[in-house]
Amino acid sequence: MKTLFTKRRRLFIIVFLSILTIVSIVLAPLVVVNYDMSAYLPTDSNTKLSIEVMQDEFGNVSMVQMMTVDLDLLDAANMVDEMKEIEVVRSVLWLGAIADITTPVESMEQSLIRDFYQDGKMLFTIEFADDDYSLIVGDAIDEIKNIATHYETEYYLRGSALGNKNTRDLVNGEMLMIFLIALPAAIAILFLVSTSWFEPVIILINLGVAIVINLGTNVFLPSVSYITMSIASILQLAMSLDYSLFIVHRYYEIRDTGEEPVPAATQATKDAFRSVTASSLTTIFGFLSLVIMRYKIGLDVGLSLTKAIAISYLVTLIFIPVLLIVFDKKLLKHKHKILLPNFAKITSRLNKGRIFITALIFLIGGLAFYLQSKTTYFYSDTQNKDETSVIYQHDAAITDVFGPFEPIIILYQHEDVEDALLLADQLNAIPEVISIQSLVTSVDPAIPEEMIPLDALTQFKGDRYYRMIVLINLSEESERSYALSAEMIRLTQETLTHGGYVIGAPIAVTEIKEAVTIDGIIVQLVSAIAVGLVIGFILKNPIQPLILVLLIEISIWINISITYLSGGAIAYIGYLVVSSLQLGATIDYAVLVSSRYQELRDPANPKGSMVETMEKSAPAIITSAAVLAVAGIAVVLVSSLDIVKEIGLLIARGALLSGVLTLFVLPALLLTFDKVIEKYNKKRKIKP
Repeated sequence: MKTLFTKRRRLFIIVFLSILTIVSIVLAPLVVVNYDMSAYLPTDSNTKLSIEVMQDEFGNVSMVQMMTVDLDLLDAANMVDEMKEIEVVRSVLWLGAIADITTPVESMEQSLIRDFYQDGKMLFTIEFADDDYSLIVGDAIDEIKNIATHYETEYYLRGSALGNKNTRDLVNGEMLMIFLIALPAAIAILFLVSTSWFEPVIILINLGVAIVINLGTNVFLPSVSYITMSIASILQLAMSLDYSLFIVHRYYEIRDTGEEPVPAATQATKDAFRSVTASSLTTIFGFLSLVIMRYKIGLDVGLSLTKAIAISYLVTLIFIPVLLIVFDKKLLKHKHKILLPNFAKITSRLNKGRIFITALIFLIGGLAFYLQSKTTYFYSDTQNKDETSVIYQHDAAITDVFGPFEPIIILYQHEDVEDALLLADQLNAIPEVISIQSLVTSVDPAIPEEMIPLDALTQFKGDRYYRMIVLINLSEESERSYALSAEMIRLTQETLTHGGYVIGAPIAVTEIKEAVTIDGIIVQLVSAIAVGLVIGFILKNPIQPLILVLLIEISIWINISITYLSGGAIAYIGYLVVSSLQLGATIDYAVLVSSRYQELRDPANPKGSMVETMEKSAPAIITSAAVLAVAGIAVVLVSSLDIVKEIGLLIARGALLSGVLTLFVLPALLLTFDKVIEKYNKKRKIKP
């Protein structure tokens, strides 16, 4: 390593990373962002298979509804004609499709038109020849808004495509805002805990290069979920901050002995290598546990964040030493005292009550484990209950007049027409079913298909399958929506001779619930075992991993319990991501304390050794926990997406909880079990 940071190689590292950063900036906008959570379902799931058949038979489709207020019928007809001219619009179902609009509305059969017209309010159902996540559909929605505005009518829109377009726009706009809030706060924290006023500059340059490279290299992945894109960069900054701090602090210690910059940077990197590697490995294994999930959002988040941590690790090892050498004079010129409380006194006082603290934390842990098991989870990514949002208000306005809009599509084979009639009767008996649109329910089966208008026929008939659209008045995710989904699938499979396919948001959410519930138990076990094994390998002791992992698990249980006690609900995928993140990232704090204590332990004075340990370790723990908490708070403050906001809140709270337990509880645990830990250390030292 002595020859790694020669002048020529330092120049090469700077040029190489500069080129890589520039290339990454160019590639970053080309990354494919996925907004369809059903795309991550197992390949053998009902929804996955149903969507494939649907696309083969009818192509990609999506629907939105628009309600107008006091729009003249003639203007409505002209508006529909203009909407049909939009290339991606397949059809528009409205009052004029079922009634003669030259007839006064008062003279029309009210029972037939109530689904399209009520008290001056008209409903249009617009079908697109592309899916809910299409950019083209998003552009078409903007055109429809312009058309409605041209006719000077008050209008409201709802549908999954609108929610997805809104999510896409928010993700693109909010990523920068999250950084603009989190970065100044992170800089302020770095200034408070740094030894030099110039130290934050070096650390942020290093992190900036790593983050940009990670964003650019995402282009080599098939796609990245919007959840990952929303949080990855700010989490990368917060979670990999430790790596820079470990090397920088070692550099100060060596430079204070009079060593020159190049050998000091080389030795600092060697001395910190174990700590940096341990820190990165625990985080990586925490995220890699998500990869085993059948619901492949875990693979997306796990691989993306693992790549981010690995890049930060590699960049830090080769770039921070170079920056320390280049900016050595500025770094030392601006040194100052650390602006933190004296943890020597705090730890000394805590040591006196170590038995009480140990008993108390186990009691709290047991209670937290029980409470977190009672937490309510939701499994969709569209639980938007923000009453101030336009999406929510528009949906509520239409629902008040025409009821909820939750279409379920059933595909049945051409041979099963009679079975489909029976199925429609069974579905109509379900209280939540509002209406059923299909050839078997709308057209007399005795009428030859040649006499049916082509537009209507192509809407419901494919090469092998007919399409039945079932509208239900259940839009909220609930136990009833799960039961209804299961019931509709069961009736379809039992009634249709050749079976069928059922597609819809409630169906997909129910399948996501079933997939991730099983995944969750496995992920928690695998992540805890994997992180424990890494710690055991690093510390060479079987007792310490048990203590450290249990401590962080208790902080996770407390984190989730707070949500339960506050009456809230958690997105289950957010819970899994944050649990793996909190374990993998914040276990670093505990590892730092344990390894330092192991290094400084004086058999004659364990308490004094712990005081010295906390005095040296506290600044790094406070910095890391505070920056990670700030990152989570920034996400909460900026994001308008419920699932992303929830993840941000859990991250912020989890970082603070882990930091507090490490600073105030771990010393007591290590001293309480000191003799047992040391007994295994002695056994390891005895040679056979």
